[in-house]
Amino acid sequence: MSGPVKTDSDNSDSKNGKNPTSGGDVNAPSTTAAYYEKGSAELATESALTLAKIQHRLKLTKKNERLVLVLVGLPGRGKSFIARKLQSFLTWRGSDCKVFNVGKYRRHAAEGACDANFFDTKNSAASNLREKVASLALEDMLKWLDEPFENDANGNGAPSFRKDRVGIFDATNSTKARRDWVLRECTDVVKRAGKTTGVVFVESICDDEELLRENYRTKMSNSPDYKDVDPEKAMADLLDRVKKYEEAYETIDDDSKSYIKIFNLSSKILVNHIYGRMAKSIVPALMAWNIGTRPVFICRAGQTMNEFDRATLNCRLSRGENLGEHGKNFRDELFNFMRDECLDFMRRRREKIAFSPNLNTGTSISGLVNQFSRDVSESGHDVDEEYVGADGITPLPFPCYIMTSTMPRARQTVEWENYPYPVEMLSNLNPLDKGDFTGQELEESAEENPEWYSRLVGDPFHTRFPGGECYADLMSRLESIVVDIEQQVGPVLVVSHVSVL
Repeated sequence: MSGPVKTDSDNSDSKNGKNPTSGGDVNAPSTTAAYYEKGSAELATESALTLAKIQHRLKLTKKNERLVLVLVGLPGRGKSFIARKLQSFLTWRGSDCKVFNVGKYRRHAAEGACDANFFDTKNSAASNLREKVASLALEDMLKWLDEPFENDANGNGAPSFRKDRVGIFDATNSTKARRDWVLRECTDVVKRAGKTTGVVFVESICDDEELLRENYRTKMSNSPDYKDVDPEKAMADLLDRVKKYEEAYETIDDDSKSYIKIFNLSSKILVNHIYGRMAKSIVPALMAWNIGTRPVFICRAGQTMNEFDRATLNCRLSRGENLGEHGKNFRDELFNFMRDECLDFMRRRREKIAFSPNLNTGTSISGLVNQFSRDVSESGHDVDEEYVGADGITPLPFPCYIMTSTMPRARQTVEWENYPYPVEMLSNLNPLDKGDFTGQELEESAEENPEWYSRLVGDPFHTRFPGGECYADLMSRLESIVVDIEQQVGPVLVVSHVSVL
């Protein structure tokens, strides 16, 4: 029997890593492999078409000093809740923000509350008044947006900084004609010459009947329109008002506009032409907000070693110091306090769940609250009794989402024995970086650099420490922390430092 004969040349090609049949290198990448290894660099070349497609994006990505957020939605959809949350969040992050509620203007013009007939489209007198008060509110908002910026501390007339100004136009804005009018008034090239203003529509849509009923009850108990009104009559009037709005309501469907649609208070979000700071800051915040109540605790890290301990151990003062004796005592007391507070929260939640099971839907980022509830239910224990977790061994003292800085003293403040849940250590929560002035008291820094201190007094928010941060930088890195806190549905504990808290 004969077979293939192995020649010297065959052996040589094999040793050299070549494919004897193709004559190629077996280690060389194939054409397909080379395509994937190169990635998409060749596909990223510019063309007339791609440049045309990104023109609108380039326009929207530009950061305007003035921004208008126009709320859209039927009554009872949480528009005012969203407006207040936006105002609080944007003010915290350093923007000038103000809500212009058209309902407030309407009550003033109508000299009191208005019943459902006032919102009937067939009521021409009421329709004219509604248009008038909307115009007044919009005019006031644009005047506020155009007010001069603050001058610097030197009094030379030049602005020391330019903060963003965000006006929130809080109304139903339920028709396409109304929204087009708002957009024209805010962006008219003649009226608004030199006052570039961005406009984004935020529509709140709710089709969850249980959530709607809860929203209606909240609106009835808080709206001036229903003060001292019998609850049954108030509900009937509100439902009639909603029905009249629904007859003329037009959802946003014009994709040439920038808009955000929020479904059932952030269970789903749809965005169109949203870039830059809107995508980076406002959209994550809108996604995080929920109507649930939960306690949020902020706590300074425990005390480090005192001077006597430091001298005894020959340790110098540093950012990496450990807890001292007082700090350890504080850590133990903090555990007892958090346990009592969190178990009380869970007890109150369980009482509500007894008649409203849907209150326990949803989860936090760690899923602790629902896991805790399931553990309690399955074990048959009351929340006051000690019980074990899913592994059947580890004690579960209480559910809490805990975040600390990376400083040892902060982490050690929550080093509790038998606490099974993870603790997030985040550099975002580290103290303000004072650069060259680290470890100094402010008086020492002022004496060392009086010129810098003068700038700090004039603009404490934007003046950076030499080689370090300013408070605006601190706010920027804390933004994701705030969003993380907002999205939780159970207790939260943040352990950080004076400059952060």
